[in-house]
Amino acid sequence: MKRSIVALLLAGLLVLALVGAAAAADKPIVIRLGHGSEGEMRMPGAGRTAGVLAFANYVEAATNGGITFEIHPNYSLGGVRAMIEQCQTGVIQMVGTYTSIMVPFAPEVAVTQIPYLFKDNRVAWKVMAGPVGKELTELFLKNTGLRVLIWPEGSGYRNLYTKDKLVKSVADLKGMKVRVPENPGLLAMFRAYGARTVTVNWKELYTALQTGMAQACETELYSMYSVKLYEVCKNITMTRHSYNLHPLMINEKFFRSLSPEYQKIILRGADICREVMNSYSYATEIAVVEALKKQGCKFYYPTDAQLEEFKKLGQKPYIDFTVRKIGENGQKWVDKIFAASKKAEEELAQEIQTQLNIK
Repeated sequence: MKRSIVALLLAGLLVLALVGAAAAADKPIVIRLGHGSEGEMRMPGAGRTAGVLAFANYVEAATNGGITFEIHPNYSLGGVRAMIEQCQTGVIQMVGTYTSIMVPFAPEVAVTQIPYLFKDNRVAWKVMAGPVGKELTELFLKNTGLRVLIWPEGSGYRNLYTKDKLVKSVADLKGMKVRVPENPGLLAMFRAYGARTVTVNWKELYTALQTGMAQACETELYSMYSVKLYEVCKNITMTRHSYNLHPLMINEKFFRSLSPEYQKIILRGADICREVMNSYSYATEIAVVEALKKQGCKFYYPTDAQLEEFKKLGQKPYIDFTVRKIGENGQKWVDKIFAASKKAEEELAQEIQTQLNIK
């Protein structure tokens, strides 16, 4: 009798264990993803917001709900560096970041910020999706344990915005108080232009421009538009001096814990995210130009000769800083990314020529 009772108890425990295992197997994997852009899509809007939502939508659908997302926008988990560190420790599994914040973890990333590096957006897209992007991914992974899935566009190019005087050439910047972020390369570049650099916190920039503490600033069009700097800066010079990237990364240990099929889905989703971010950022730049014109802003597009002067005077101090920052292999990395940019230009030109040859 006792043996029968024991057998029944064991059988019951086995059934409960199997039910528990099945329930655990049905429980979705939750990816917590943090970033600093807005939470809802809009136009004009952040490319990262659109890309992350497209990525999450694809992955959730492709895994039939086997993976779900908790997306934390607007720096709700802290600053970008804090989110990178959270991703390293596994508190969150993914983070959308900025190349400037990645440089302390892998100095080689600084080469992507060199002024006038990419002729246009398509060249940048091609370079960062190619061998250079892959090599930087491997370096960052080795240093941090984080895998960069994509190196997409982040709000496009940086331009110059002035309160009173319209800048057409380098000479117009002489003595002008220009707010520049605490980026040694950018500071060196604007000092080479003869500007008086001012380092003001981003949140205090509007007031600094309003009071005359700063007479100009530089950032992407969307950033300028989103904080309404057009109310104090009506002159816009399209210098397009520096290109912004907003990489998306994942904790490597977590990524490797997924099944091979789920890993492939994550990578496919990241490809979709890159295409959306690139296109959405490009479209946003166009939309912002139209919106700023309605706000009474005046745009100036420098001539080729004027742009060459900006490039000639500003690029060298930035490169010098970048080489020092990287160290021993600094010049090799600079040469490598310039070679990749030139190759991408040539390949894209050949693609156009091939289309022209169709008759």
